[in-house]
Amino acid sequence: MMVELIVYLEPNLEFKTSVENFLKSVKETNTAVKYGCHISMTGFFHVNEEETIKVKESLDVVLDQFDNTVDQIPIVNLNALVIKKENIPVHLLLPVTGTDDYKRIMSVFAEKSKETVTLRLKRIDHISLAYWDEPNATPTEQLQWKRYVEEGLFDRLKEQADIYFQKVKPPTHWDIALYKRVVKGELVGQEHIFQELGRWSTTTT
Repeated sequence: MMVELIVYLEPNLEFKTSVENFLKSVKETNTAVKYGCHISMTGFFHVNEEETIKVKESLDVVLDQFDNTVDQIPIVNLNALVIKKENIPVHLLLPVTGTDDYKRIMSVFAEKSKETVTLRLKRIDHISLAYWDEPNATPTEQLQWKRYVEEGLFDRLKEQADIYFQKVKPPTHWDIALYKRVVKGELVGQEHIFQELGRWSTTTT
């Protein structure tokens, strides 16, 4: 039986909860709330149960190789950024820098895992606050989202986010987490359900 895995970089619980409270406060249902607070380190990938064990063991070995340490912790810019495509707002996010060590860890992990699975590594550079990626949305839902955007949704959410995150303390530490997606939220607003398979705390040198 094939399972669907993903690797996330996650901040300490206090900051993660603050982000997720913001996501839940947005009344215009969007895709970000389905995933919660995270930074994707890989895309989703499919393996069987035996390969799942190998993937976790590979992460164990790689993190041991790096002594679970990085030169610096990622820095989250708490001023939200609106990303536009063809001058149309498509994504509200918190930019994240200082993740080069985590990128190196993932590169080694991908190389070590290549006989089991080909990993699609991510940029590790943002936390999503609002965007739309709903292929199963009804025509009415798609049209509603388009109207939200035309009516200035992203500018309004950025203003709300900037006020909200002024009161939030930046992350103090980060974990690498391996998850299995056990339920895929197909409907708009339906959260994905993940099972944690492994967690590795990282510290600075």
